[in-house]
Amino acid sequence: MPEPDALAANQNRPAEALGIAALRDQVARLERAGTVPGPRGKLHPITLGAPELDRHLPGGGLSRGALHEVAGAGADREQGAAAAGFAALWLARLQDSGPVLWIVRAGSRAAIDLHAHGLHQQRLDPKRLILVAAKRDDEALWAMEEGLKAKSLGAVLGEIETLDLTASRRLQLAAEAGGVTAFVLRRWRVMERATRDAAQPIAAVTRWRIAALPTTQEIGWRVELTRCRGGKPGSWIMERADGSDEFHIQWERGQPERAAPLSGDLAPLLGGRSLAAGARTG
Repeated sequence: MPEPDALAANQNRPAEALGIAALRDQVARLERAGTVPGPRGKLHPITLGAPELDRHLPGGGLSRGALHEVAGAGADREQGAAAAGFAALWLARLQDSGPVLWIVRAGSRAAIDLHAHGLHQQRLDPKRLILVAAKRDDEALWAMEEGLKAKSLGAVLGEIETLDLTASRRLQLAAEAGGVTAFVLRRWRVMERATRDAAQPIAAVTRWRIAALPTTQEIGWRVELTRCRGGKPGSWIMERADGSDEFHIQWERGQPERAAPLSGDLAPLLGGRSLAAGARTG
């Protein structure tokens, strides 16, 4: 996890990073081991246990066997620290189903900025991680697709800078086929590129924008759900006190709580207008 004040400390890394070549063997071993005992709960959504947020998601939680995008907001779009912490929250709820494959973007082991302390804060056990280092986006995307074939995994997360509609569709189809939940953690090196890429359509079921907030608590975030297929977009203030397992979440002031008739980034473009009666479509 990147080096945010609230999320990481310079502690031992949770796992040795694998090279791309070693991932094939790891996936093969997981497949030979078979599915982890116990129900995977593919039909049951992942919940945070916070009704203020969970009820905006289809079925009352985050869809399993689907692709989800998490990115920073504002200045955090480059480091992605708060976004990584938010993604780890969901991964912590999937780790009982199997190990979590986390693909980091790093040219060397020294460049890896994922730390055990930040993971522990989100209740993600570093011992449940399989860490893979990829130098480029194409390597990270390949590793994600390979990981999604291993049904013994609890989840797959890849740190991706550039992601187009075609590549994201491949990930969504792979997640559906394998029943493994996929996350893309967007981390950009240049702010101009972040602004441009963040607005591009992708096939993710949900798209989240996370920003760190000043707080006296252990964690303080502004959480924005910008796209939710079959659910409702929204924005929340999310805090957790030191030592607590419960988040305090409130709907952000000034944001009307309303249902979105369409999922995806198209909904806000309608501006509240409706199609005229009898209008032809298609």
